[in-house]
Amino acid sequence: MRFLRRHDRESSEKPKPLGRPPGPRAGGAGPSWLAWQTLTYSGAAQIKTAGVMHHVAEVRAAVANYGRLVMAELRIEQDGQYAGAVRVLVAGVELGSIPSGPAADFRAVVGRLAELGMPATCRADLDISSGEYLDVWLCGKPRERDENDPFLPPMLGARLTLSPDTIAYLDEVILGPRAKSKRIVRTATLVPRDPGWIVVVDGRELGALPAGRYQRLEEAHVAGFPVTCQVRVLRQPDRPLRVEADFPNER
Repeated sequence: MRFLRRHDRESSEKPKPLGRPPGPRAGGAGPSWLAWQTLTYSGAAQIKTAGVMHHVAEVRAAVANYGRLVMAELRIEQDGQYAGAVRVLVAGVELGSIPSGPAADFRAVVGRLAELGMPATCRADLDISSGEYLDVWLCGKPRERDENDPFLPPMLGARLTLSPDTIAYLDEVILGPRAKSKRIVRTATLVPRDPGWIVVVDGRELGALPAGRYQRLEEAHVAGFPVTCQVRVLRQPDRPLRVEADFPNER
């Protein structure tokens, strides 16, 4: 679908819904991305906000004030010609709308969360890197946050460096029978270890992130949030087995 930006296909496993997910108090969400969003993630896909070009000044101001990664809130337009539209706001300022295709599903989940006294929130990537053109990408889908969701939104992160022992373990234990193609999604914990970050799944170290500074990981760690993310273990014909850690990694 054209309103989706995908890094990889979404996991086919159905998560368990969380009755009352943690998140901001009712009455409005702050712009900081350092909070639990109340919507679940859309795998490694992101939804492209519609109508952004009508709010260019507002998007640029949001980036200047809060940075590229922010928390967006979804609200339903109550009056006028566009009543029922699902607006995308950051710090109470409208930046666009949910596309018409998935809007009905988003209206439903916004209503369910409102009954719990909670705003509908998800991280948003404010992309102004194209100069004249800009986009607002949403890391959410129309369903309440799952209790097993990692804290970090699944964005374009980094590929792990794997040892031969880890490759053997993933092949035999995680992926199982050697089908030509297979994809497994797990939640990992990222552990700071000088000089970088180690990725741990089910208590086992899988490998390290490539050397470098990861600003969003540091921010989450310092703020006291669990530094957890989605990892994808991928086997494809005629390609080495690889593990991708999905988290915000702005380059």
